Amino acid sequence: MSVSSSDPSFWFCSTNPDCISPSWSKALAFKNFEDLDLPHPGLLLAAVLTTIATFNVSYICIRRRRPIMLVSACVGLAALITLFATIQPALAVDKTSDPELVAKLKSAATMLDRLDMLSDDQLVYNFSSNPKYSWAPGSVCNANAATWPILSTAGVTVSQLNLGPCAMLAPHFHRANNLVVAVSGSTRTYMYQENGARLVEQTLTPGMMTIFPPASVHSMYNMGCENNQLYSFLNDADASTINVAQAFFMMPQDIGMTVMPFINLTKDSWAATGESIPAVGTGSQQGFEACLQKCGLSATGYASMGPVVRM
Repeated sequence: MSVSSSDPSFWFCSTNPDCISPSWSKALAFKNFEDLDLPHPGLLLAAVLTTIATFNVSYICIRRRRPIMLVSACVGLAALITLFATIQPALAVDKTSDPELVAKLKSAATMLDRLDMLSDDQLVYNFSSNPKYSWAPGSVCNANAATWPILSTAGVTVSQLNLGPCAMLAPHFHRANNLVVAVSGSTRTYMYQENGARLVEQTLTPGMMTIFPPASVHSMYNMGCENNQLYSFLNDADASTINVAQAFFMMPQDIGMTVMPFINLTKDSWAATGESIPAVGTGSQQGFEACLQKCGLSATGYASMGPVVRM
């Protein structure tokens, strides 16, 4: 049966209203080259040279012993395959851009000492230069201790929330107070603060703001067919983000199936079911099927693998 978007159980079901899940291979789409966790350049060069050398040896030996060509070619290709096999999908996790500078700033005795460590350019942050910046379907671009070293001593995070047409932020929470200000568009938000609390629903239009207290589960989605932008302010330079669906499937299967015995496991596998949840990616993902149809868009990010939860 269909589930109303205001139904709290819907939000825990999965990260989209119809509980449609993508294949893990679809989650491997990279938005930016910087998101690739590439091997060390030296190792990559060595692998390429090894491949070239082995094919040259193969060419010399081809007229005498063809099996040698096959073996040597496999050796060269194996070097490249081994290096690239560990590439992971892009996740909405910030990598510390300059650990050494962060350490120096934290150990400085005075604010003046910190200022002397920074150039004028290091006192400006450009959200559009963030590797996760995207409008397809959207992104969460964080200025925090990891991405902007000066904030490591300021105790604050500022995030630019970019929601393309129908895009959404899946249910998640932070270890900090979270103020969200709407800049453009109309954005629907949901918040569940704690056991026993009611589900709080808001519609944010430009100039409006709401608050999500620490550890409160919240979600939001773009109700329209245009790009929406919001800014999020958290009182911690390392506020973290925990996505509820992914966190649930990190638990052992016995616990998960006891809490939610009606889950329809993908390929009878707890791990496969967890992997079928839309990837965190750049922080935002495609939203409701009804909205996508209204805006003339297709849910290309979802595969027909069946529901995560029977309804």
